[in-house]
Amino acid sequence: MSDICQFIPPKERPAELSFFHFVYETELKRLKQPFSHSNYYVHVVFKGDVTLNTSEKSYRLKRGDVFFTQPFQKYTLNAENNFSYMYISFNGKGALPLLNEHNVSKENCVFYNLENIIPFWIDSIRRLKPSNANTIAESVLLYTFSFIDVNKTERFEKIEDKFDSIIDYLSLNFTSNDLCLKKIAELFFYTEKHLSHLFVKKTGKKFTQHVNQLRIQYAMGILKEKDVTLEEVASRCGFSDKFYFAKVFKKIVGKTPTAYLNELKRKQPIKNE
Repeated sequence: MSDICQFIPPKERPAELSFFHFVYETELKRLKQPFSHSNYYVHVVFKGDVTLNTSEKSYRLKRGDVFFTQPFQKYTLNAENNFSYMYISFNGKGALPLLNEHNVSKENCVFYNLENIIPFWIDSIRRLKPSNANTIAESVLLYTFSFIDVNKTERFEKIEDKFDSIIDYLSLNFTSNDLCLKKIAELFFYTEKHLSHLFVKKTGKKFTQHVNQLRIQYAMGILKEKDVTLEEVASRCGFSDKFYFAKVFKKIVGKTPTAYLNELKRKQPIKNE
C-alpha cells in the first residue's frame, strides 16, 4: 500500500468539528521535523516501531498504538525503515471538549494496543471522497475514542486489582528518600492523577499522608534507641530534611520529636545503683 493523502473540503456551515487531512504516510524521512501543526492530530502506528518525543516525555510505540498532538505542540518521530502511520487532523469548538471528555491531554496523549482499529482506518481512507470526507473522518475519530474508552476501562479494572500490591510495595520501601507519587505511578502503570484519586478513594488519605504515617510510625521506634540524632532518624525514615521531618512528626504525633524523646526518657525506669 502506497501513500494516501486526502484533503478534506470544509463544510459550508459552522461545525463542532472540522477535519483537514486524512493521511497514510510511508516516508517519514522526507518530512521536516520537528513537527508543529495548527490543528489537533490523532495518529495510529500502522507498521514498525517509532519513538515519539515531546517536551513532556518520550514514548516507544508499535503497531496499533495511538497518539494525539495538540496545536503548535512540537514533537519528533524517530523510526527505523519500513515504518508507516496514519493520521487525521481536526479542529473546531468541539475539539477540546471532546479531548477533555476522553481525558486526552499533552500529559496523557498515548494509548497502547489498539490494533483492532487499523482495519477500519484503512477501509475508511480507501472509501473517502469529497462528498463523504467529513462524515468518514468524524466516524473514524469517534470510533477510535470508543476503543480508547474500552481500553481505559479494562486497564482501570486491572489497576484496581493492583492496589494491594502498591500498599505492600510502600510498606517495604517507604524509607526510600526518592519515593514519590510519580515514581509509583510509572512503576504500576497509572497516571499520577488516577493514582492520586484512587489513593483517597481506597484509603481515605492522600498518597503523601499514607507514606508519612508509615515513616513517622517507624521513626517513633527509632527514637527509642540510645544516642540517635534527629538528623539520623530523619534520614533512616526517608526524609532528606530534618526540619521537614520534625514538622511532619508534630503534625501526626501532636508533639515535636524532641518532646517525644524527652517523654520517653522520663518514662524509663530508674535503675538502682
